[in-house]
Amino acid sequence: MTQDYFRLFGLPARFDIDAAELARRHRELIRQWHPDRFARGSDEERRVAVATSARLNDGLKVLRDPLERARHLLALNGVSTDEETDTVMDTAFLAEQLAWRERLEESGGDPEVAAALTSEVAACGADKQRALASALGEAADWAAARRLVRELQFLRRFERELDEARTGVS
Repeated sequence: MTQDYFRLFGLPARFDIDAAELARRHRELIRQWHPDRFARGSDEERRVAVATSARLNDGLKVLRDPLERARHLLALNGVSTDEETDTVMDTAFLAEQLAWRERLEESGGDPEVAAALTSEVAACGADKQRALASALGEAADWAAARRLVRELQFLRRFERELDEARTGVS
């Protein structure tokens, strides 16, 4: 069973969340469950405090990141985004990925080409994130959301490659 981070923070399970409210609730809950508050408690109390603090920190990390938040929402609704078991992708998206990778490879890691590609990929990612917010809106379209999450996962990986090409660090 997937841990429901929305429930943990007392937030509605939806894509659009109030980041300030999430941060406020995290601070409030982490203060309540911080292991230092249970230093003189029983072994069980200390163990629960450590585990709860870890879940709160994991939950914050997931809910703060739009892609991870979308993956979490999908998982809560029984929709997998596992790239290992589902390899079917939109051919137009894959062709665009291939063209970007070829440009990067042909440039020999030229930082200017990497910077231009970074802008293109960021714009594409922003478009896909807007579409994802719509797909996860009131009338959730799980199939579209799943496809968009998978595409955003590809984009995120390529962004890391571009960052490595721009900085020369791998």
